Amino acid sequence: MKFNTNIPENIVPLTEIKTHVQALIYKEKYVIPWNHIKQQHPNITEQEILNGLIYGLYKSDKKIEGRYVSWSKFTSPVRLIRIVFEIRGIPENEIVHVITAFDED
Repeated sequence: MKFNTNIPENIVPLTEIKTHVQALIYKEKYVIPWNHIKQQHPNITEQEILNGLIYGLYKSDKKIEGRYVSWSKFTSPVRLIRIVFEIRGIPENEIVHVITAFDED
């Protein structure tokens, strides 16, 4: 089986995105818009969002370029959380900007 090795230069593998997001989270370079999230999804905590960003399964957003989705399963209570986020800023001053986070049904 042959794999496509003609990947455009502007496409970054999701493993590199995840590693970069983890580094930004560990440096506390993130923004979570609580005014939106707590109104719509009051049971989501900051720790769940951060854990979801660090350990979750990443996919690219199908509709918006540069936006990513992380899914993370929690055991207590058992639930699946989806986090939508972007990396914003210039390389020396980037942040992880959480767009929204909520329980999956």
